[in-house]
Amino acid sequence: MDRRIAAILSEGLFGRLAFGMVSFGFPLYALALGLPLIEIGILITIRSLVMLPAKPLVGMLTDRIGLRTVYRASGLVRVLGAAGLLVAGDAFGLAMVRVLQGVSAAARDVGSLGVIARDGERRVATIVGWYVTAKHIGGVAGAGLAGMIIAVSGGSFTPLFVIVLSLSAIPVVTAWWGIPADEPRRATPPGQDDREPASRECPDSIGGLRRLAGPATVGGIIAASASMVHGLFPILATEYAGLDTAEAGIVYSLSAGVMLVVGPLAGFLSDRFGPVVGLTWRPIANIGSSLLYLVAPGFGGFTAARLLDDSGKSAFRPAWAATAAGIAARDPARRGQRLGILDGGQSAGEAVGPLLATVLWQTGGVALLFAGRIVVAVAGELAAFHVFGEARLIREWVHRSRRRGEDARAPGVSTDGIPHHELRGHLTVARGEIELVLAKPEVPDRERARSVMNALAALDRATGLVSSATAGVKTGKTAVPERSPGPEPRPGVDGATSA
Repeated sequence: MDRRIAAILSEGLFGRLAFGMVSFGFPLYALALGLPLIEIGILITIRSLVMLPAKPLVGMLTDRIGLRTVYRASGLVRVLGAAGLLVAGDAFGLAMVRVLQGVSAAARDVGSLGVIARDGERRVATIVGWYVTAKHIGGVAGAGLAGMIIAVSGGSFTPLFVIVLSLSAIPVVTAWWGIPADEPRRATPPGQDDREPASRECPDSIGGLRRLAGPATVGGIIAASASMVHGLFPILATEYAGLDTAEAGIVYSLSAGVMLVVGPLAGFLSDRFGPVVGLTWRPIANIGSSLLYLVAPGFGGFTAARLLDDSGKSAFRPAWAATAAGIAARDPARRGQRLGILDGGQSAGEAVGPLLATVLWQTGGVALLFAGRIVVAVAGELAAFHVFGEARLIREWVHRSRRRGEDARAPGVSTDGIPHHELRGHLTVARGEIELVLAKPEVPDRERARSVMNALAALDRATGLVSSATAGVKTGKTAVPERSPGPEPRPGVDGATSA
């Protein structure tokens, strides 16, 4: 395995192992210090509140000082937060610890996604699937180990926090070893724009932010729908469905098994067939599980609902990561900023979801809670349908079908003069040059120039075919398209062609 990816996966496992221990022990430690429940709830929330604004800022920082620097800094800040647990003895000290944890988590999320997007090549979703699985294993194992460590220590939290500090240092070491230095940016000749060719779709930062609003909103809505039940599941299982703690534990164990299987599988399918499968399955799983929670409030129904829900959660994360990486890659000069905004949108949804669920439950009971969740899931699917182009593709298909029907009814008008397979071949050559060569900043300038010439030649040949066929239609004759002059394509870089 590539050492860069190995470093990311080890961070996911050991970092989450330490976080699982902290998640279990932190509220108990605050309670042992004599803090009231309201203050404990505020302390727990601080981490999420810090992450939301920190992610876009961290993304901008990666574009300025480098991805490796930010990723290493996230590990160091995590170590500081773990060390702070050993000396914090009041609410203020614990609040500072939570701030450090929020900053570290924001930098880690953006940094890990940035490294995977940069070094994962065409396996972004697959790697994220394994990364999410490693995090889940670490979180579950950390919570279980924390309980045993506290029990063996006679109620003392010091041994637990020492182990957390030790585990937090492991990702720092692996990141120092496995994450390579960022590639230096090419020098820009005087008077030339220093942006990459792909960034021309974003003439300024404000326009770029506007382009990200739609995808970030989709990620936030879908994440909100997903997170509405997970935090409340223990209460729903015991108070609403009547399960005892042992049965609830069995459901959690089965849920972990589903995530171990679905996460890597969903990542592989997203890389193979595109992220639409994972993005679509998440709302379907939300709606289906909500209905099961309502109509089958028992052990069997809740187990099936939880497994269906977690399958959607495991499928969504790799697909969303691949989508975010693809959007960010369109503007290499602001890749980190884009990742920070998109990942921040998902985090905002995860923070809003539990609050919305609590309000709905207290307002209208469990029925309103799950009805609201279904509405949010449908809204997320409609937003994704619009933002990611499915609606546009359907409109274009309807328009083309209507035009074909009109052409067929019009006397003397025919498209038989265009050899569609040849036209498609020329357009494929041009698209391949743009996607495989011109969109890559690391391609040498000489090869980039050759690729531009070949793309222009392919477009010229396609234009010649259409022009010849159009001339034949105007004269009422079937035109025989002539191949416009231009060099024939030959194999080039990354399977593209070069003139």
